Amino acid sequence: MSPRRPLRTALALSLALAAAPVLAQDGPEPPPGWTLGVLAIERNAPYRQLDEGLLVVPLVRFEGERFYLRGLRGGVVLAENDGFAFGAFAQVRGDGYKADDSPFLAGMDDRDFSLDLGLAASWRVERVGQFEVSLATDMLDRSGGQEAAVSWTGLVRAGGWRLLPGVSVAWQSEDMVDYYYGVRPGEALVGRPAYSPGSAIIPEVSLLATHPVGERWEFFARAGHAWLPSEITNSPLVDQDGRLSVIVGLGYTFD
Repeated sequence: MSPRRPLRTALALSLALAAAPVLAQDGPEPPPGWTLGVLAIERNAPYRQLDEGLLVVPLVRFEGERFYLRGLRGGVVLAENDGFAFGAFAQVRGDGYKADDSPFLAGMDDRDFSLDLGLAASWRVERVGQFEVSLATDMLDRSGGQEAAVSWTGLVRAGGWRLLPGVSVAWQSEDMVDYYYGVRPGEALVGRPAYSPGSAIIPEVSLLATHPVGERWEFFARAGHAWLPSEITNSPLVDQDGRLSVIVGLGYTFD
């Protein structure tokens, strides 16, 4: 398996963990500062005969008054008022594979990572949680596709723990789904027929738990499960109907 594939996957997952703890900060806004740490990630890839194994990657996050960096997502808040925020962001899309990642993918063209540019709006409702809607497009034209997402993140404090349950639904355009899960006619083989899927809707549930360790350290653990729709599971490249990911890590926050 190519070392580049697990690195891209790990970075994409580090984004999910780096972004989520923001809601867990005390007060209406997280204090500015850097958080650096390390994450261990276990994930089942949906592609046939592709085993990513246990990955260890850095955790990087910065929260400023207007700018932020959360894993591979960086953005700027353009407007905010009474729990509402609107801004622009750029983030690396770590999906895809190299043809040598799996024997089953031999003869396929590589599907490369890309850079998304988008807009997001969030609403924080007391005792309910934070809602966010976002729209992003592939700025490097790898897939030429778009993704729209709606999510909710809650917050429960218990015994020194911060528990953040989450639910999200993402719509990916036909171009995006076809790029990552389609089989072009020139790539078709016996047992791997040509396949051109349409757009897809991917729901996911997650739970993030954090706990302080001393004054500046914090422990993270996150589990998430995404259900793959038929547009993806019908692909001859895919042999699973869901994706399970588990992440644990430790971070240190600087002033």
